[in-house]
Amino acid sequence: MAPPRDDFGSVRPIRRLNRLTQALLAVALAVVVNYLAALPEFRLRQDISADRRHTLAPESVETVRAAGRRSPVGAGRNRGWVKAVVLTNETGEAAQLLRGRVLKLLDAYVVEAGRGGPAWLSVELAGGGRNAPLLSELAGRHGAPDAGVALILTCGARAKYLAYREFVTKDGAFRGEEAVTSALIEVTEEKAAVCYVTKGHGELGLDDASPVRGLSLLSRQLRNRNFDVRQLDLATTGEVPRDAALVLIAGPVTPFSGQENDRLRKYLYERNGRVLALLDPGRNHGLEPTLAEWGVFSPDAELQEPDPARRTTDGDVVLARFEAKEHPLTKVLKEQNLPLVAARLRPARFDEGSAPDSTLGVWQLVFGSDAAWGEAEPARQPVRFDADRDQAAPVCLIAAAERATGIRQGVGGAGGRLVVVGTSEIAANQRLDRGGNRAFLTQAAAWLSDRDRAVSLPPRGEGDFQLVATAADFWALALRFALVPLAVLAVGLAVSVWRRRS
Repeated sequence: MAPPRDDFGSVRPIRRLNRLTQALLAVALAVVVNYLAALPEFRLRQDISADRRHTLAPESVETVRAAGRRSPVGAGRNRGWVKAVVLTNETGEAAQLLRGRVLKLLDAYVVEAGRGGPAWLSVELAGGGRNAPLLSELAGRHGAPDAGVALILTCGARAKYLAYREFVTKDGAFRGEEAVTSALIEVTEEKAAVCYVTKGHGELGLDDASPVRGLSLLSRQLRNRNFDVRQLDLATTGEVPRDAALVLIAGPVTPFSGQENDRLRKYLYERNGRVLALLDPGRNHGLEPTLAEWGVFSPDAELQEPDPARRTTDGDVVLARFEAKEHPLTKVLKEQNLPLVAARLRPARFDEGSAPDSTLGVWQLVFGSDAAWGEAEPARQPVRFDADRDQAAPVCLIAAAERATGIRQGVGGAGGRLVVVGTSEIAANQRLDRGGNRAFLTQAAAWLSDRDRAVSLPPRGEGDFQLVATAADFWALALRFALVPLAVLAVGLAVSVWRRRS
């Protein structure tokens, strides 16, 4: 019988297998931990900054929670219900920095969207040769994005395009949370707001693609913003439909009848209705009774703008004087420094001869320059200002009126609203995308239909920190951080020496 060998030859394969198993388990643990960390429902964040700059504002959190309650129900059905597509076409340094901040902000929204289960908000990158099929799909459904678009939010058939300029203020402060929260409200609305566009008076065609007399681009923009756009003939209907959130009158050529005025007045006053009237110079619109009841006067005159700095190269008038501070209709134009552009405009101002009404508020929003005037006879040559007949500067071209509650006293919320614009050209296909025309019209539709719930969130600062310390401070800090590792090293060396000697 051979004596037993006193060695570890038979143990070495087991030890190698044990080490290999440990390595595989460590790799598997790292993969699983990273996978769980990538899932929003497994993330835990704690914002320890003094001003809470890394945490969504309460308004944004409530918006995300409300949208989550409207998301589809069922296992996995709500995942990716809202898609945020970040475009990477812009390669400049400023665009890349801003894009990084937007991605970081969207990550906070994704985390909040996944609090109660799978995140209903997903983020994807596209552009610059990346994700071309997704970009083609978006362009086919909602229109090709402009060069300055940084983010597209989509939900079903609705989409919201956000440009780079919408993420920063004029002072350069980042206002991405305000922009994203407002866009989320816009695309996740459950019920579409019905916008009726009048017809029968030579108005711009709802689905007409012609450059001068077509509204097809505007109607597409409204549908993308969850508006159901329909036509309305006031001459044949007994009243404005009950589901109307907004009535749009776009450039009538022939006047509205007295019966049609009565229906509009009843809708505005008795039902707290909302009307957007785009009226052209040289046209008898016949809406004087309705406008007078709301303290708005739009005389038949045409704006004459002699200042070449207020005209484009093709002769259009540039309107960049916004008087009403902080009004929702001009705030978006003032913040982004966007002018309104049109060729022919008529005055639309407060009616100084209207009867006093404590429930009615009228705002004069947009004016021509100090050199412009309202010409009563534009066909007269040569055109010159006549103090006895013409309207002196400044000429108001857009006015808005609002009643507190109409005749429904005690009912919460705003009453009727009326916006009168002295031109329909800003809505026509030819000029919709010029200047701030599209931004103004979509904001007007949102304000009139109570969808301008863009929460006002303060811009987030970067948070600049500076460490001031002397050499002695650095040595003390280094000693504190090195003390524990050095102690562990000393104990390990002592144990090793003791084991070797014994």
